[in-house]
Amino acid sequence: MDNGRIVRPRTARQIERLAADARSALGLSQDGRISMQPLLEQVLYEILEGYDFRVCDDKDMAQMEGLTDDREPIIYLKASTYHALERGDGRARMTAAHEFGHLLMHCGAPTFRAFSEVYEPLCDPERQANIFAAAFLMPAEAFKRCRTVNEAMRRFGVSRDAATLRARKLNHSFEPGRSILTTVKKKKETSKRRSP
Repeated sequence: MDNGRIVRPRTARQIERLAADARSALGLSQDGRISMQPLLEQVLYEILEGYDFRVCDDKDMAQMEGLTDDREPIIYLKASTYHALERGDGRARMTAAHEFGHLLMHCGAPTFRAFSEVYEPLCDPERQANIFAAAFLMPAEAFKRCRTVNEAMRRFGVSRDAATLRARKLNHSFEPGRSILTTVKKKKETSKRRSP
């Protein structure tokens, strides 16, 4: 949990629905890649009163790639994360979507301190933001139409890890791919069988 901070409990199903609703409210289809940079730098200014987006020096953000104020609608990105987002980097896109999830679910909402040592995943704000980011960038139905992990990565602009984790969460199996290593191994086996 985020330093013992807990939020209102939400199930993965509820968060998936919120992500789909956010896409609809923003006029985005439930299929294909979202342009996260214009969303943060233009669109949210037009629809959220008091919204602000700030890029901070890496040293000021320490280990954090992004941060969302829990009282005011402000998203901060570390400069290196922002520059990666400009390049379309999958991890940076996930970070931006994660912070957008915090903005929608947690900004201005009551937070509490956990007094129990027992981890309650439904109340973990970081878990909620991770689920939101994955669902927002990779809507379930569109994602399930992807036949390979590479197709999912290209289609949604995410990293291999993000696409693989999303497939696992959705119980989606990609078609077995033929990597160059598999091809080389098969050629060696075939040539060994032909040798006297």
